[in-house]
Amino acid sequence: MRNILVLLLVIIFQNLSAQQELPIIRANSKNVKILDGINYKSNFWVIFPETKPDIYYLDLPRKSTYVKFITDIDSISFTMNYGEAKDFIVLLNGKDSCYTRISANYPNLKIPKKVKQGNDTIPFTMKDNRIYFKGKINDSELLNIQFDLGADAVNLNKKSSKKIKINFDKKGNLINSDGINETNISSKNEIEIQGLTWSGIEIYETKNMENYEDVIIGNSFFLDQIYKIDYENNVLILYDKLPEIETDYVKQNMILDNGVRPVFEATFKVDNKNYTEWFLFDTGNTGNGIVGNSFLVKHNLYDKFSNIIGFGNKKVAFIPELIIANQTISKGVITLEKQNKNESDYKFGGLIGNKILKRFNVIIDNREGLIYMKPNFFFLNKTASG
Repeated sequence: MRNILVLLLVIIFQNLSAQQELPIIRANSKNVKILDGINYKSNFWVIFPETKPDIYYLDLPRKSTYVKFITDIDSISFTMNYGEAKDFIVLLNGKDSCYTRISANYPNLKIPKKVKQGNDTIPFTMKDNRIYFKGKINDSELLNIQFDLGADAVNLNKKSSKKIKINFDKKGNLINSDGINETNISSKNEIEIQGLTWSGIEIYETKNMENYEDVIIGNSFFLDQIYKIDYENNVLILYDKLPEIETDYVKQNMILDNGVRPVFEATFKVDNKNYTEWFLFDTGNTGNGIVGNSFLVKHNLYDKFSNIIGFGNKKVAFIPELIIANQTISKGVITLEKQNKNESDYKFGGLIGNKILKRFNVIIDNREGLIYMKPNFFFLNKTASG
């Protein structure tokens, strides 16, 4: 009994010593700003003293990253490498110890099981400016799977549920263009596309899909990977390592919204002045895109677009000049979020849709946070304008 007591005292002392050695920063507010590499997140993190530890995962864990955790009165910063974790304490209002961890790991990485080694090629079709694979869920019949880089979660069309064997074992909230709605969730499923199999996939049931599409997946299926979207040949190529990049590709930085959705820089040129901002790379948007209210107000641009028509909380305007990957687009229309809204529904500057994106062949490097783009047949032949 005495030995057990001594052992318990040693463990308690070690734990207390470890806690005392952790860095401590102060805060009077639960709201925290985070600089994750080049991604500055001003309204992202909220301190929860009840969660021990409260873990923040880096957007690009493979990349050596400078990260800064900023409270209303203090801050702490680290340079993180893959596999590392840094622990510290946020002392909230001088009394509540909030145990916090920054992790250079993937929180829920899904690595596909492959039939063969080497690169993989996935054919796709285009319909209404969207990308569709053929695949299965839980060994179902072949399904139409939309590849939407603007999607956070895997969505299943409610009308398609009868096509597959699926167990909805819980409820949850799904955020999409219909707002925030409670829906059915299936925790563990298997998705197969062109010989690649992903296991343990969580699926949300939704009514917000076209009749001809069964499933929506996004960039989360290819995190920690590099892939090319070749719109000319209708194939997606998964690479084991970064291929040799042709000289006519333009390399740009890319950030991942919520650690998943690709965001890249584009420039609107209005009255001979350039306005550059980050925009969601949204292959699920069938149009040219949406310009967010915050971007328009920030640069006082709302009345400088030539308007066509208003509808609901948006209006349609002519594209002045839009510069992407050193190429200028000056034909067609784009949607503007109306200025009378109190705040923007769109992060960053808004989103660029696939009616424009399909004019470029694209290589996405999810490891280093880079995107490579070059104009393709559709851009050079002006067949995608409008």
